Amino acid sequence: MSRTHLRIRMLPSLKALRAFDQAVRSGSFKAAAQALNVSPTAISHHIRTLEQDLGVALFERDGRNVILTPQGQELSTDVAQAFAQLAQAVERTRRKPRGQAIRIAAGPFFAARWLMPRLATFWVEYPQISLEVVPIPQRLAGRDIDADIMISWDDITAVNSQPLLTLTPFAIASPAFIERFGRPNHPVDLVNMPLIHQRDTSSWIDWFAAMDVACVKPLKGPIFEDANAVMRGAVEGQGVTLGWMPLIEHEIETGRVIQLFDQSVAWKKQYYVNVASRGMRNSAAQSVVEWLHKEARQG
Repeated sequence: MSRTHLRIRMLPSLKALRAFDQAVRSGSFKAAAQALNVSPTAISHHIRTLEQDLGVALFERDGRNVILTPQGQELSTDVAQAFAQLAQAVERTRRKPRGQAIRIAAGPFFAARWLMPRLATFWVEYPQISLEVVPIPQRLAGRDIDADIMISWDDITAVNSQPLLTLTPFAIASPAFIERFGRPNHPVDLVNMPLIHQRDTSSWIDWFAAMDVACVKPLKGPIFEDANAVMRGAVEGQGVTLGWMPLIEHEIETGRVIQLFDQSVAWKKQYYVNVASRGMRNSAAQSVVEWLHKEARQG
């Protein structure tokens, strides 16, 4: 029984190809030797070996001048491209974070409604990075939080803070609430309706002001400290609340709540990405920040 042997032709040595590439770039064997920190004799030896291996002359010997043959010119182009691609691959590998855990602190509402639904795409793109998401009350943002990255309403650290997501407020209510109380025709109609809100009523006050409506204090309606509870109360028909696009897109699209007015106000809020000093020095944390901005741009 005969066997078929496959003869695999080995590539020229990397040293020989590097010597050839450097000789072309430097314009002489001597300059190439200086650039690679070897002797001119070593450069000549590598190039002779390469020519013997390829079976073609790569240079025309004319004293000290480096003159490429047509075959040498063709090989020079391909080798230069190959080394450039190799350098890029090495640099990508060096920059790629390795098995690091990054701690992100964010308010519960943002974590539940914007960050969590997007994490599946993060795991696909960065399988080597572990994320620990720590929901924190918004009012505690920036105060002794152990995290590499913090998502907050405020620009906590002026140097390492960047705008992430612009939020637009809309008055929303559930279909059940509208059926029971009727749909308001104008923002002023909300003054006498139950308004679900947190203890800090500044958002409602600012919204009424943007709508040119005099706000009566205290506001009527239930008070919840947790923003997720506020949204649940609105879905269950307990009152009207302010919803922040794009965080409430799912509830709007599924009809769980209805946007009451078409008017969009110029007054908006922003989430910021605040990077701690340790995060600024961490390549994995920087990758997370880049991913957050990419997701925000995609909507």
